[in-house]
Amino acid sequence: MKRILIILCIALPVVLLAEMKIGYIDSNAIMSQYSEVPPVQAELEKEQRALEVQFNQLTQKLDSLKANFEKQRLLYSESKRVEKQNEINDLETRVQNYQMEKFGPNGEIYKKQNELLKPILAKIDAAIKVVGAERGYDYILDANSGAIVYALDSHDMTEAVLEELRKASVPGTNE
Repeated sequence: MKRILIILCIALPVVLLAEMKIGYIDSNAIMSQYSEVPPVQAELEKEQRALEVQFNQLTQKLDSLKANFEKQRLLYSESKRVEKQNEINDLETRVQNYQMEKFGPNGEIYKKQNELLKPILAKIDAAIKVVGAERGYDYILDANSGAIVYALDSHDMTEAVLEELRKASVPGTNE
């Protein structure tokens, strides 16, 4: 009897997986070959170059201010030194803020990228869903990220897990 159970435990997942259809995509290849992507990339690069020019101007100004301060440091009075150091500190803060506002994780360039790519990504997602449904795939994975980009709704366990959590949080229903 134990032998049969062991064989079933080993064979059942293999049989279940054999019935499951899994495919994958290469999102990098799709992005590099889809005709709507290059114009968006060109616009993003143009925007990024403009922001980088402004950033470089700010950093050059900061470097110049620091160099002048070092040259003139001994000639300044104590109050003038403090004033110039505060000016340098303020500009350093502006440079850092500019960098975060424009290039940081929630920066302008990433917002622009998301804005421009959103309709393209929606089209790609729709195409993946059509291919998945038409060809009978249970799952489609992205080879680059390993993320699931398509799955049959019947495989979604979210509600079951939430229901289990709700049962566990109600007093007296725990086992």
